[in-house]
Amino acid sequence: MMAPDTSKARRRQTGFLLAGGASRRMGRDKASIPWGHGTLLTHSIERMRPVCSDVYVVGTVEPNNMPVTVLADRESGIGPLAAIQTALSHSTTDWNLIVAVDLPLLSPEMLMWLTNFAAHSCELAIVPRVKSRLQPLSAVYHRDLLSDVECALEKRESSIHRLLERVNTRIIEEDLLIANGFSPEMFLNVNTPEDLERARAIAKITHG
Repeated sequence: MMAPDTSKARRRQTGFLLAGGASRRMGRDKASIPWGHGTLLTHSIERMRPVCSDVYVVGTVEPNNMPVTVLADRESGIGPLAAIQTALSHSTTDWNLIVAVDLPLLSPEMLMWLTNFAAHSCELAIVPRVKSRLQPLSAVYHRDLLSDVECALEKRESSIHRLLERVNTRIIEEDLLIANGFSPEMFLNVNTPEDLERARAIAKITHG
């Protein structure tokens, strides 16, 4: 697999790391969970930096001592679609990489490969599909999607999946990911302590 052109990728999009959510199944704030030499939050920021010209965190994160700017959700208690609204309304670039903090196995190489689809895309969203499920929180969104997001939120429709069904979306299928050397395990969502231990085993890192 040929290495993507990092310099071109960085000029195309802004990165937004979503760090909200109640973390009820985990039982503690996922963003602050130890991972490697830092936390899930700092680990996620470092993965996005090689891909994006600027990186922001969206959510209820204490901004003190943060290496990037933190943006509070414009509307709370609605779910990740509100965080996407915050991201797109803040963005000054056409394309935007949006990733959830609880996907620690996504590699910078995969994120860069994904964002490169935006170079010649006429769609509003570029979203992987793994194990027959869309992965909207590891996806690339055009800033023009903002009006559709705001319209959905005004109607109290908070489902990202339903929104993606209505708009022009490019689906990146699992077989294409695999053909380019990316494992579907990268999309393991760390929702529970068991998920966290499985992700650590895959990444071959120890607690703390």
